[in-house]
Amino acid sequence: MKSGPLYKIEAQDGGSSREITIDVTRSASSFPVLGEGLRKVLGTVLRDTRLGIKDVVEFGAGKLKNVPFILEMGKNVCAVEFEELNSNPIAQSNYTICRGYDGHFRRLDPEEFVKDSQKFDLALIINVIPTMPIASERDAALKLLNHKLRNGKFALWFALKGDDVYKERQELDKTCLDGVWLGEGKHLQTFYKNYTVDDVMSLMHNAGFMPFNRFHVETNHALLFRKG
Repeated sequence: MKSGPLYKIEAQDGGSSREITIDVTRSASSFPVLGEGLRKVLGTVLRDTRLGIKDVVEFGAGKLKNVPFILEMGKNVCAVEFEELNSNPIAQSNYTICRGYDGHFRRLDPEEFVKDSQKFDLALIINVIPTMPIASERDAALKLLNHKLRNGKFALWFALKGDDVYKERQELDKTCLDGVWLGEGKHLQTFYKNYTVDDVMSLMHNAGFMPFNRFHVETNHALLFRKG
């Protein structure tokens, strides 16, 4: 698991090649609370007593905006994110809330998470895999999450449908590796790879997950998988 959020990558910029610096923490949402679509999906999954969910891990927890809601639902949460986001004001505010749930919340960086022995009932993969620039690291992350789940438990993939932005960046030849880069005129850029539902199914299958349920959210792909 990578120890930091920065990647030096050769990219295309309108027909010319240049080096850019991808900072994956810049992909974390700037909204202070979770959106209504995610709230409904998460609420549905967490309230379903048949799933037996008590311990939740969010891989790529960003600014912790989803965690207070999950804690309010009576679950235990482990938030995995790079330390570089700890100083963000939104993250700090949410961290203060989360600390109020003493004994039910932990925050780990990716390296700590790899070494950690806890098992979980639900892994949240929310707008994170499409922002990871290295394909092998995406695969490794999903296989790690599979390993961290108890037998027969679940993973929720929730990611924005970015078809239009992706197509536009490709047409402008703003590409890098197997995706596109964003952040025109900025010192640090972000990465994005668009996934269709079929792409997600294949990716998750290769990591040992089986499809379990699909939710209708207009602007997002929302799919629940079970550990095979």
